[in-house]
Amino acid sequence: MIKPAFACALACSAVLACALSFAPVARAQDFGASTWSDQDLEDHASPEHFTWELRLGTYTPNTGGSAFTQVFPGDSGPMVALELDAHIVRIPYVGILGLGVSAGWARYSGRSCTTSGGTLVCPTGSAADSSGEKAKLSLFPISTMAVLRIDALARELDIPFVFTGKLGLDTIFFHSTTGSRTDGKGHSLGLRWGVQVALELDFLDMHAARALDEDWGINHSFLFFELYGSTANSTLPLGDRTFAAGLGMTF
Repeated sequence: MIKPAFACALACSAVLACALSFAPVARAQDFGASTWSDQDLEDHASPEHFTWELRLGTYTPNTGGSAFTQVFPGDSGPMVALELDAHIVRIPYVGILGLGVSAGWARYSGRSCTTSGGTLVCPTGSAADSSGEKAKLSLFPISTMAVLRIDALARELDIPFVFTGKLGLDTIFFHSTTGSRTDGKGHSLGLRWGVQVALELDFLDMHAARALDEDWGINHSFLFFELYGSTANSTLPLGDRTFAAGLGMTF
C-alpha cells in the first residue's frame, strides 16, 4: 500500500511532467517557441519572488539512548514537509538571499511500555502483538530560516546546479498517546540547519520551461537532495540529523 506522503510526491511529479509536456503546445503560436533562442527566452523570464519545496525523508528523533527504538522499533517516519521561501534580495554573481518557513509531519506507531526501577520494559514477540494498547507519537516541526540560494552556475554559466544553505529556528510540536490516553504534548525548540544541492530541470526542454513561465509564472523547477539537522531538545530530545529529497519550483 502506498503511503500518503509518497502518493503526494508522485502526484506532484506527475503534474509537473504533464505541464512540461503540454506547455509548448499551449503557447506555440503566441510564444514562438520554435524560433526563439535560449537568450531570448531568458531575457523574457518573469521576476522571481518565491521558492516552494515538497520534501520527503526519514526522521528518527535522537533521544540520546535506546528509548525511541524500544518503543517504536524500526519506525523512521517518513517525515513529509512543505517549505516556502520569500526572496529578499539578489546578490550579483552569487544568488538569492531570502527568508523561509517550513512545516512538516511525521507519525510513529509502537508498543505500550512500562518502567520498572527506572528501566524501560517493552513487550516483545507475541506479547507485543497481543498488547491491547498501542503507543503513538506525532511530530509537527515548524521552522523559520534564513536561506541563501547560490545559483550563479545556473544563471551565469548555464550549469543547472543550485546550492543552498539554511539556518534558523526549529520548533517541533509533539503529541504522544497510549491507547486513548494522552501521555504528553508540547514543543521543543532548537537550531535548524540545512545544506542542499538541486538540479534544475529547464535544460530538458528550455522552450517548455519558458512556456511554463509565460502561462503559470513558474521560472524554474528542480529536484533536490538536502542534508539537514535539528537541535530541538529543550523539552524533549526530538532533534535529528537526516536527509530529505523532493521537488521544488521558483516563481
